[in-house]
Amino acid sequence: MRKLSLVVVLGLLLCSAAFAQAPAATAPGAGKVAVVDFQRLVTENADGKKAKEKFEAELNKRQKEFEEKQKAMTDAQTKLQNGDKTLNDTAKSDLSKQIDKLNTELQRMNDDAQKELGELQQSLFRPIMEKAQAAVGTYSTENGFSVVFDASSQASNIVHFDSVADITTEIIRRMDAMPAKPAATTPPTSSQAAPRPAGGAPSATPPPAPKPAATPGK
Repeated sequence: MRKLSLVVVLGLLLCSAAFAQAPAATAPGAGKVAVVDFQRLVTENADGKKAKEKFEAELNKRQKEFEEKQKAMTDAQTKLQNGDKTLNDTAKSDLSKQIDKLNTELQRMNDDAQKELGELQQSLFRPIMEKAQAAVGTYSTENGFSVVFDASSQASNIVHFDSVADITTEIIRRMDAMPAKPAATTPPTSSQAAPRPAGGAPSATPPPAPKPAATPGK
């Protein structure tokens, strides 16, 4: 299991590249366009920083557990290879079974991490995303912005924008002044998850987690 980065995981949650806001009919200067870095909106406000710390702590814990089990499997493989001429058939058979068991457990750990980290990510960051969208909407209406583009998304196709059009810092200030939204219920950890029947033995190295096409973030 590769160590996932927060930026990559958050990419699964980020909303569309543009926020289409309907300006008030009497708003002066209606029709203006602004940009935000939505990645920063989610991770650099007070709630986002706490969520990021909590997510990274869980991710690092799982990574450590995975590496410890992977080392145990590697040690068993080395012992089996080095003992090809000295170990009896029973010892070799026991080592092979141990390697197969560890291999299956590694695959299961990898699969569980992908699912449960995704659920944890949803519970931690979705309320913050909704808060960010609400702050962008209110600010846009107040200031007559018809459209606010997400400059952190590769799909935005923004080639250039002046720094005065970037409202990210102001939105973060507003988010910090807003009451926090309660996080969703934290999903069960791997130890609480129901056991799954083992299938065929996976390859010695579990496949890496799939990555989203876009990797937001400045």
